[in-house]
Formats: sequence, C-alpha cells, structure tokens
Amino acid sequence: MKLSFTGKAMLIKLRHTIQRLRRDESGTALVEMTLVAPLMLLLSAGVFEFSNIIYTRLLLEAGVEDGARYMARCNDSDWATCETYGKNLAVNGAIRDGSPRVQGWTTGIVTVTKKSFLTDPNNNGAQLYLSSTGAVDVVQVSTSLAYTGIGLWSYLGFGTINITASHQERVFGW
Repeated sequence: MKLSFTGKAMLIKLRHTIQRLRRDESGTALVEMTLVAPLMLLLSAGVFEFSNIIYTRLLLEAGVEDGARYMARCNDSDWATCETYGKNLAVNGAIRDGSPRVQGWTTGIVTVTKKSFLTDPNNNGAQLYLSSTGAVDVVQVSTSLAYTGIGLWSYLGFGTINITASHQERVFGW
C-alpha cells in the first residue's frame, strides 16, 4: 500500500506533533499534584486524628490521677461523699461544678474501688507495703470512654476506639 503525498505529509505532521508533545512539560506539576495531594491530605488528617486521641487519653489519665489522689487523702467520714467529690474532680477538674475535661465524659462512667491489702513483714507471698499497720487500703479510679473525634477512623473502617485510664493510690486520709 502506497501512501499518497498528502498521506505522507499528514504522517510527518503527526510525528512532529507527537515529538513536540513529548518535549512539552507544561501541566506536569498539575498531574503530580493530583497524584500526591490526596495522599498528603489523608496523612495529615491521620496525624491530626492520632494526636487528638493521645490528647484525649492524657486528659483522662490526668483526671483519674486527680480523683485517686483526692480520694486517697479525703478526710470525710462518709465514703459516698468522698466518692462523689473524687468523681467530680476526675471529670470536671473541680469537686463541685466545672465543665468536663473531655466531651462526653461523665461521672457515671468513672468507677472507684477500694481494696484492703494485708501487709507481710516476712514477705511470705503476700502483697508487701511499707506500713506499721496490718492492712493497707488502696483506692483505684478508672474509666473507659468511646472516642468521638473527626471520624477518620470510622471512615477508614477501623471501628470505635475505647480509651481507658486507671490510677491507684494508697489511702492516707481515713
């Protein structure tokens, strides 16, 4: 099959156009940006979400530590009053009123337990506490909160994250 003169000219013109497009670099930045931008946005959102989870956990830990320290030194003879004040201090940062440290955290999901341990001066397998008494009381304040952030975790299919915090203190106040 022979090409006519106009066919050869069109083929040569097509080759020149293709070579010119190969050398043309305009638009490459746009193509690269469209490939990289979604990944960078996802990475940035992930870093933000992860740091928010850590911040929430730190607030919960600070709260239960404050509550446990208060309960360990509470001089009120009524355990229920100490427990109420300790829970309020953990959640709100104050024994009365205040606003929650973390959105959705309430005193209802804070648990307080008090345990007595026997001291064993001979260290015969019992829990050893340095004490002049036969028993030591320990109070534990703990909580678990379902994380509600910007929703990136659920969007990616990871499900709900429960953040837990717990702290123990030896009781001195009663």
